Amino acid sequence: MRWFQVRAVVLAAVALAGCPSELGKDGRIGKAVHKDAQEQSKPSDCTHEYIEEVCGGPNKDDDECERCSG
Repeated sequence: MRWFQVRAVVLAAVALAGCPSELGKDGRIGKAVHKDAQEQSKPSDCTHEYIEEVCGGPNKDDDECERCSG
């Protein structure tokens, strides 16, 4: 039974070591989680029309544009 546990741990270590592009801070999963978090934290009062208004035209407001567009 002990050898089964050792083999399972070794197999898990090899599998995780082979996936650095998926895991970690700069991996695909990490980037997807970061993007989802940014979309969920976007203020609800920032509609597409409002963003166009504060990010362009004569009434441009850089601070408000940054807050809404992230």
